[in-house]
Amino acid sequence: MEEEKNDIKINLTSAEIASLWSTYMSDSAAVCIFEHFLETIEDSDARGEIEFAINISRRHIDKIREIFTLENYFVPIGFSIEQDVNKKTPRLFSDIFHLYFLLNMGAGGLANYGMALQLSTRKDTVDFFSKAIYESVELKQRVTNVMLNKGIYIKPPYLDYENEKPMFVEKESFLRGWFGERRTLTSLEVSHLYLNLYNNQLGMTILIGFSQVAHTPEIRNYFIKGQEIARKFINILNNVLTESSIPAPKAWGTEVTKSTSPPYSEKLMMFLVGAISSIGIANYGGSMSLTLRHDLPLKYAKMLAESGSYAEDGASIMINNGWFERPPQSINRRKLNNTQ
Repeated sequence: MEEEKNDIKINLTSAEIASLWSTYMSDSAAVCIFEHFLETIEDSDARGEIEFAINISRRHIDKIREIFTLENYFVPIGFSIEQDVNKKTPRLFSDIFHLYFLLNMGAGGLANYGMALQLSTRKDTVDFFSKAIYESVELKQRVTNVMLNKGIYIKPPYLDYENEKPMFVEKESFLRGWFGERRTLTSLEVSHLYLNLYNNQLGMTILIGFSQVAHTPEIRNYFIKGQEIARKFINILNNVLTESSIPAPKAWGTEVTKSTSPPYSEKLMMFLVGAISSIGIANYGGSMSLTLRHDLPLKYAKMLAESGSYAEDGASIMINNGWFERPPQSINRRKLNNTQ
């Protein structure tokens, strides 16, 4: 009876297909981005970490292709070096920015693969995402160590915890944020403000670079609009931190070169900006749910709405250009019924 059970084929769940598909898309894009990094990088330590990251992404692509092929499921088109990278163009970003990009990739992998593992049940996908989490931890730590050794790693703000002791909140004014005197920020609120500031500064730097090299006016204007949104969000978040005498992370606008030659296809650049917008939307939602001071969720809600609108505009541009690869989708049974 046990042997019969082992012979039953276990199909991939919708969650597993979605996670594998999105990982394939992201890693095929990452390989293209890192290939140009390798062509222009000067720092040997940074080069080693980029090579480490690109090998991870290639292994992921090969494994997902293997799983989908065995399932007779289509392999995504994604991105390719031949179609989406111009290796002969000058560098667009500095070596320092390359390291920050890698660091962000490692941190993003922890979040995405953690969710994918939580939703996975089949052994091969559980094994795949478990290993991917380990690789993301290793990448993040390796890049962090390189940046610490170079003195360029920007840590979250410190809080003075000397003489701190457990306390209970005694007044509802602890939640106040709209009127009257506002309390100082909690450590959790500082963490989320820092995270959102960091991501907006990273995103704005990418958008500055992409707006310099995009040739299509609509796409160039889209990237410029994204810069303006990110700059506005940075000012809002900076002001909240400054009000509580908390230092904000530095901006990276100086990490963009003067190059106007596109290292990547506009399709790839639009995909990356869409991915950054999605990360921002997820972060604002998470920050809203974990913030107690009344004024902060309202700020995050406005950022979420504006980011959502910006992402939708980007999706429309990709669809109109034939670049938006359709994610796995459930069968439209109503349509099937109407054809009978």
